[in-house]
Amino acid sequence: MIIKPVYIEKLKEHNDEAFDYIYQMTKKGVYAVIFSIVRDYDETEDIMQDVYMKMIRSLHQYQPNTNFYNWLLQIARHSAIDYYRRKSKETTYQAEDYDQTFQSKIPDPAETDAFESMMQILDEEERMVVLLKVIDQMKHREIAKLMNKPIGTILWIYQKAMKKLKEIGGYDDDQESNL
Repeated sequence: MIIKPVYIEKLKEHNDEAFDYIYQMTKKGVYAVIFSIVRDYDETEDIMQDVYMKMIRSLHQYQPNTNFYNWLLQIARHSAIDYYRRKSKETTYQAEDYDQTFQSKIPDPAETDAFESMMQILDEEERMVVLLKVIDQMKHREIAKLMNKPIGTILWIYQKAMKKLKEIGGYDDDQESNL
C-alpha cells in the first residue's frame, strides 16, 4: 500500500483530514501486526492508539521516498513487542486464571471463540503473516519486506500456518473470510 506524499506533508502540518485518510488506509494492517503479537483485543486497541501518537511525534524521522506504510507497521510491531516484553515480566494471577494456566495450549474450540482458537495454534511469525495476508490483504512480497525476510521464507511460513489451520478444520483456502 502506498500513501501519497501529499498526505504525509499535510500530516506534518497537523491536518486532521490527512490523519483521517492515513488512519483509514492503514488501520487494518496496524491492528493485524499488533494483534499477532499481543493476542488481546482490548490491549491491541490501546497499543494502536499509542502507535498513531508515536507516528505523529516521530513524523520528522520518516524518510521521504520510502514506504510510509511499512514505516508505520514497523512502529506498530516495535510497540507491540515492547508491550509484550513489559507484560511478560509481570506475574499476576487471579483465582480464575489458575485453572486456565494449566489447560492445554490449544483450547477447545467449542468453549472459545473460533478465531482465537485458530490464532493460538500459530506462533508469532505465523500469526503475523496470516493476519497481514488475510486481514490487510498484503502481498507476500510486501510482508517479506516488512518482516525483513526473503519472500520464500514468508511463503513457507504462510503455507505452514495454513496447514496447521486446515488440520484443526478451522480454515479453507477458498474462504479467507473465515479468519
